[in-house]
Amino acid sequence: MKSETITTDILIVGAGPAGAAAARELVGKGYRVLVVEKKKLPRYKVCSGLIMDRAQELLFEQFGTPPEDVFSRPFHLKGVRLCLSGRPPADVPVGSKPIYNVWRSAFDHWLIRQSGAEILESHRLIDLRQSESHVEAIIEGPGEEKLRAERLARQRLRVKSSYLIGADGSRSSVRRLLDPGFERGLRYSTFVQLYCSATIDLPQEYFHMIFGPGLSAFYTWLHVKDRHLVYGVAAHSGRLIPQCIRDSTEYLSRQFGLKVEAVERKTGCLVSNMALSGNFLIGRGRVLLAGEAAGYVNVFGEGISSALATGNLAAHAIYDGESSGRHVFPLYSELSGKEQRITTKSWEIAKSSGLRF
Repeated sequence: MKSETITTDILIVGAGPAGAAAARELVGKGYRVLVVEKKKLPRYKVCSGLIMDRAQELLFEQFGTPPEDVFSRPFHLKGVRLCLSGRPPADVPVGSKPIYNVWRSAFDHWLIRQSGAEILESHRLIDLRQSESHVEAIIEGPGEEKLRAERLARQRLRVKSSYLIGADGSRSSVRRLLDPGFERGLRYSTFVQLYCSATIDLPQEYFHMIFGPGLSAFYTWLHVKDRHLVYGVAAHSGRLIPQCIRDSTEYLSRQFGLKVEAVERKTGCLVSNMALSGNFLIGRGRVLLAGEAAGYVNVFGEGISSALATGNLAAHAIYDGESSGRHVFPLYSELSGKEQRITTKSWEIAKSSGLRF
């Protein structure tokens, strides 16, 4: 097995918005930054791709205006509508600006390219250790084919850095390696999204959140991206996903005239209960966690604003801490307190409205 050691100032695991925000800030401060992404870019991300008021503000502040080619049609949505059984659809107050409707694959790729960091695609973190002076991570890559053995020889890199930022999502490898006991205590909900050739009697310029007593999923959503009608379900751990999809499909057909010609793609992901329970883990020592890896995701899965905010805060904690002589992790804990309050409040509002998850 091939192995080599490389050094960098900062290692970031995950090339999503949190990793890109951290990388851009740190590169701008003169740090050498290596971003490791387990998939080849641009990579698909299970997400509605909606960028709302606060996320837009952070995006403009950190990266500027995104290019047209990251958007799907319609480019902008008028708002979010809540569809409760037996009641007329109601607009949800999510801000005054039109909502950006983007493809996360293109959007995330644009963000990380804007960061100026070195990017290592198709590599994954398999181990990490930290000392008082540095973090040492083992990164495994695709390698090359060994013809004699007729198997894949994976290349291993030993990366030494002053700090590591884990920005690798809900099923974070950084978090799992940092605190295996914490990881074992988490519960996950399943989110599944279907891309369909279909029609429905709902306006295409809105994102629809749908709840009804006959639905086995706790949350069903629907919107349009280019020629696709996209709808999805979120289900508690232990619920049968095929049944949730059937229930939601039948409900949408009955209530809103959904007619599906073909399901062209079905994708899914797992989302932890960290935000719902207020159980955040923002890191330890020289390892900082940002975005969903730390538990930052707002109610109904809006995580882009949290990712951009906490990725940037993690970078500021490193720069400000080193500049002032303060310890970085306590500073990050102090800086990210506001984001924890925002996240927790978003879930409290949902629960106080009578919705249960």
